[in-house]
Amino acid sequence: MSALKNALRNALYRMGLIQLYFRAVEWRLSRGREAPPATDDHGVPIPPLNLMALTVAYADWKAFLKTGEATSRALESHAAAAGLPLSGAKRILDFGCGAGRVIRHLPRMTEAELFGVDYNDSLLSWCAANLPGRYLRNGLTPPLDFADGSFDIVYALSVFTHLRKATQRDWLTEYARVIRPGGLALLSFHEETQPGFPDTDIARKAISERGYYVLNDMAEGSNLISTFQTRAHLEGLASDAFEIARIVPRSESGVGQSLAVLRRR
Repeated sequence: MSALKNALRNALYRMGLIQLYFRAVEWRLSRGREAPPATDDHGVPIPPLNLMALTVAYADWKAFLKTGEATSRALESHAAAAGLPLSGAKRILDFGCGAGRVIRHLPRMTEAELFGVDYNDSLLSWCAANLPGRYLRNGLTPPLDFADGSFDIVYALSVFTHLRKATQRDWLTEYARVIRPGGLALLSFHEETQPGFPDTDIARKAISERGYYVLNDMAEGSNLISTFQTRAHLEGLASDAFEIARIVPRSESGVGQSLAVLRRR
């Protein structure tokens, strides 16, 4: 079944029809699920199930709210440990904001001006219509439509997990441009210890020799592609412009993946 699914996805990708696969997955995940109320306990609108599925690959509105709040608090803790809590920031960027799973919780934690970017128009339109902050579209590759040094903090959750090495490098350069000196980038990534890392000779050899492995290398930026890398590999990509404040293992990060806390030089 897995081989058949991969063959179907590859065929759709080659024909430029991979979006049909995504729409089918979103429908399947959201079908028969409990519909969310209009707003959460704080009066903030809750996205429809299909947009949740598109963002996090599940359609459980209670989990969507719970994990989003927990993740926002984890980011606050790690940023504070690096000397710049969210509550002390003036401008924060959620890179790959999706349906606003995390950014929806930030107004209760900070008075910072909030921005979100994503390359999916449906997600951006919903966030712009329903959540505080300003939402703009980005491409798969830089640049961002912001001036140099615009942000105190940029966070990107489950973004580098779906990008190839060259694209990661390009975005790290762009983050360095839009983050002020002394500001922070908080980036989640898959280490080779992440569940889902394939137990194959090819994957193990790639990680051992290059510090980097891509599973299902198609539709970059989507949930189809999975990128795994060692801490040393990510540190090497980031070290030109960032000081490595800390690499937090998945078991301690609170975001479900390992987390790189980088300080702009």
